Amino acid sequence: MTTTDDFSQLQDDFLRFTAKIVLCTVTTVSPEGRPRSRMLHPVFTVRARSPVGWVCTSRTPVKARHLRLNPYVAVSYWSPDNDTVYAECRATWVDSEGEKDDVWDLFTTTPPPLGYDLSGYGTPRNPAFSPLRFDPYRVQVVSGREYPFGDLVGRIWRRRPGD
Repeated sequence: MTTTDDFSQLQDDFLRFTAKIVLCTVTTVSPEGRPRSRMLHPVFTVRARSPVGWVCTSRTPVKARHLRLNPYVAVSYWSPDNDTVYAECRATWVDSEGEKDDVWDLFTTTPPPLGYDLSGYGTPRNPAFSPLRFDPYRVQVVSGREYPFGDLVGRIWRRRPGD
């Protein structure tokens, strides 16, 4: 296992695995303290040497209530060849028009299957278009090449305090 505060040490595998796998399980916590999982389709980028995830979604009552009380989510990717990515993130709703435009452009200009057509929303000004931003503070990447006898912990990145 390698633990680092330098994201570049696992950035290539992180971006490759999340782009290859596409869909992930995202878990929130209810007001009663119970986990709830759902499948989402984030696109991750890197800003200021840290990963940032973007999800085109709607502000459903359950998701909104969970995130209002506890903005932290667990993100899990798995592929049949056992490449895995785990990310622990702070989730925030994207409310600014400029940032909504950026998310819209990211999804509509990224080639499928990672990017996709958002025309069902009409425009980024549709109130139903309420993207989420994921700011990971911990990421773990495990290569399937290690399975089943290798280092199943893989590489871990933790955000530096204050970043």
